[in-house]
Amino acid sequence: MPKNKYGFHEFMPEEVWKWKSIETLVDSVLSLYDYEEIRLSVLQDYSVLRNGITALMDTEEADHVVKQVLNLCAPDHNISLLSLRPEGTISVLHHTASIFEDGDTHRVYYHGPMFRKDKNLHPMEFYQLGVELLGSDSILSENEVISLGMQICHKLGMHGIRMEINSYGCEECRPAFFEAMRKYLTTHADQYCKSCFDELVANPLAKTKCIEDNCLHTTKQGPKIQEFLCDKCRLNFNRVKKIQANLGNHYHVNHHLFKNFSYYNETVFDFIIDVDGKPVVIGGGGRYDYLSAKITGKRIPAVGFYLNLDTIFDVLDKGTKFVRPRSKFSVYLCSQSSELEIMMLQIAQELHAHEIVTIISSDVWDANIEQANANRKNCSLMIMLRDENIREGKVLIRNLAKNYQDYVALSNIVDEVLIARKALQQHL
Repeated sequence: MPKNKYGFHEFMPEEVWKWKSIETLVDSVLSLYDYEEIRLSVLQDYSVLRNGITALMDTEEADHVVKQVLNLCAPDHNISLLSLRPEGTISVLHHTASIFEDGDTHRVYYHGPMFRKDKNLHPMEFYQLGVELLGSDSILSENEVISLGMQICHKLGMHGIRMEINSYGCEECRPAFFEAMRKYLTTHADQYCKSCFDELVANPLAKTKCIEDNCLHTTKQGPKIQEFLCDKCRLNFNRVKKIQANLGNHYHVNHHLFKNFSYYNETVFDFIIDVDGKPVVIGGGGRYDYLSAKITGKRIPAVGFYLNLDTIFDVLDKGTKFVRPRSKFSVYLCSQSSELEIMMLQIAQELHAHEIVTIISSDVWDANIEQANANRKNCSLMIMLRDENIREGKVLIRNLAKNYQDYVALSNIVDEVLIARKALQQHL
């Protein structure tokens, strides 16, 4: 998809219809699950955003993650109090906390542009779908969310979609894993670059972006969190695996499935598809029961997921999965005189009242050129106004679909167009 030099999106009509097909399908599937769309501001309060992102992080990790937030600058280059939204979860929790009552369950979703800095700290824009189920800590709720994500991917035509899943444990069992992992990191400190070492010590579940050749980058050789799960977390994870298997959702347990945000607990997951023979993460999510209490003061158990719509768009477009909608019945309006503008607009208004698409020729052209323009726009009819015909109280209607034409009284234009539309629809 075309982007300008700053990495921001610019969608032209030949791409917009494809985006709308994705959004329409997503909206349709989510409505079946009773999810309601919400609209979040692109501008975010920086302090609220920072507090939300870093709520469950150590200082070192927080500093690293906050660097990816894209803040606005005043003309004197001072950082403002506003940021472009890097994600939607924190805003959703703040909005929901203001109306949440014990026993409530809120199912919401949003899609649109998000903004962050890439690994080189350059600004970038990406389109994302976010789905959140708030108010339930049941196994059913997270299986609903996981299955919903898989169903959306299937409906979009993402064949071969699969999951990697893991459990991050809870506040009771995770500290022991963190302690063991930090001991491992200290013992193997000489195998990591300073950046990765500092980031992983701060959050052993972090997913680093280091590419240095002499760095291990990850903690895959270290302890597995499954070895530290309490009985409750182990039982819950086994139940999630059993339910997903029975639903026919293909998954693989990845003991080292890591996330950039440390606010997740228990079940976490990624949606993966192969692109050119290589696995690509197109989305993911997990449970985040502790985050709301930290940033809003109100405990709201929650689980959610995101889908990277940019990646999905590219995969579908490359695989020619998009099918352009059938052209609507439309009428091309043109005139052989510059004195007939009012009549053209009046005819267009009358046709619009019957929900008929009209394309008005803005200039006076030769009849052959007008017909070529009408054909290029895939119009079904062409109405041509000429001074001599108007004086006789008629216009020329050319049926481009059936390749014939006739003169019609001015008072019968709409009726003739409606008859032609009905006949064409029956033929299709």
